[in-house]
Amino acid sequence: MSTYTGRRTPALYLLLAFRALAQKADRLYLLLGYLCGAELLLLAFFITYQAIARNLGGPVAPGSGAMSGYVLAMAVTWGFAWSLRSGAQVRIDVFLPRMGPRIRAISDFLALLGVAFLAYVITWKMWSQVISDYQRGTVSIDYPLTPLFIPKIVIALGFTLLVITALQMMLSMLAERWLPRIHKALGGDDIATSVDAVK
Repeated sequence: MSTYTGRRTPALYLLLAFRALAQKADRLYLLLGYLCGAELLLLAFFITYQAIARNLGGPVAPGSGAMSGYVLAMAVTWGFAWSLRSGAQVRIDVFLPRMGPRIRAISDFLALLGVAFLAYVITWKMWSQVISDYQRGTVSIDYPLTPLFIPKIVIALGFTLLVITALQMMLSMLAERWLPRIHKALGGDDIATSVDAVK
């Protein structure tokens, strides 16, 4: 930071903290994306083997349907955060090209708010189910009689991460919009040169 000669404001430090947090979170999301992709690939090989083995009379794993469902549930729900952060989700781009930058930013923020709300409701219900199934000792109806709170924990964690991701993205949008203005109002230099110099 010694190369930066302008005024160091709390807004500058806060913006740098948000950016550093976003970089660390992006690494986590990328790791989860690779993990979920690997799970889906291994699951495809496993299901292919099971189908071939069944048709040829070879050994098959008992309870493979239930286990495949659990792996699929983890791969899907834990991949939501990476999908949202990387922009890989499906979105309707009919009106976006016709929107100005301000309207588009508001639309993106409202979309994230909707995702956060929906994910929060699902998260709340899933954690309630986890607690209920744990207290009642509920198990699956097929082999291997898995306690149902275990796969539901996996799903609840995935939706919890989605809520955190959406909130982090919304806070980053607000930080990128307002902190440079606050920094300049407090006597700091233009934020682009300030951040480059501080790095």
